[in-house]
Amino acid sequence: MNLRQRFDALDDNIKLSDAVREEAEEVHNRLGRLVVADGVAKGTRLQGSFARHTMLGPKLRDIDKVVELADKWRDDLNGPGGPQKAISLVHDTLARHLPGARFEAKKHALAITLPGKGFNIDAVPAFNFEDGSDLIYIADTEDDRWEPSNTYILIKTIAKRNQECDGKFVRQVRMVKQAVHNANLSDALPGLHVETFTYYAVSAAVDHPDAVAATLMKGVELLGTGYYDPTGTDLISNRLSEAAVATAKNGMQRLAGRAAEAERLAAAGNEAAAAHIWAEIFGDPFPHPQADEKTRLQSLNTGAGAAATGATAARHTPTTRAWRP
Repeated sequence: MNLRQRFDALDDNIKLSDAVREEAEEVHNRLGRLVVADGVAKGTRLQGSFARHTMLGPKLRDIDKVVELADKWRDDLNGPGGPQKAISLVHDTLARHLPGARFEAKKHALAITLPGKGFNIDAVPAFNFEDGSDLIYIADTEDDRWEPSNTYILIKTIAKRNQECDGKFVRQVRMVKQAVHNANLSDALPGLHVETFTYYAVSAAVDHPDAVAATLMKGVELLGTGYYDPTGTDLISNRLSEAAVATAKNGMQRLAGRAAEAERLAAAGNEAAAAHIWAEIFGDPFPHPQADEKTRLQSLNTGAGAAATGATAARHTPTTRAWRP
């Protein structure tokens, strides 16, 4: 198995299966029909990493959906307590139709657990902007307000970049998320930050190892600075604590150094040694090569270099908040 085949196998091992995606979409559509039929909403849409196809699999933990409330509720829900009332409105409607379901009110969403399903649904009450734009207002029960969100714009932005990268981009985002997960950095570095680093590092179709190595270096470069989400409007770097930045930066530096060394070894024709390093970076989902012990030890003890490529991010005044941090 050559290096390209190993990365293809990694891709297969960390994506959601078609069957899992279809089941989640069926549940989403079912809940959407219920709230629309009861007059609570005029429509529902998927959002988050599931909608952007950047969710790290193979296990599906939750999906996020926007419940676009009917316009008739604007006046009733626009005042104090409106966001909490909206959560209750969605709850009361769904509870009548879903016996055995469990519900939990959260800051932005109503969390729904259905019997027999291995994943949860976060239903986010929202109002469309009256100007017909892709921006929406989502419920914020903690601050008791309707918060602008660019979640739909983010979906379109990622889809466009994926097209520009011949369909490789979302797969490469998942690969970097797997590296971050395997390094136990996911708590310090939420998925949207990884997506952002990939967006600024990869703007055209490149091989998976090159994309992952470039993204890890881009993360090292951006962590500790001010950076925006891929839409260029949300200053997401402000959401990380100083401790999280320090943890993430140190971890990304280690990963970037190992990835750079794997790139150097592969360029020199030593794919087996490179594969050992990539297996160290990704963990079990990456097929481990069956090389001799000497080659393995040499690959794991070689000094790490560093190289980076990437696009420059546009800087704009933040006006909205994407759904996931």
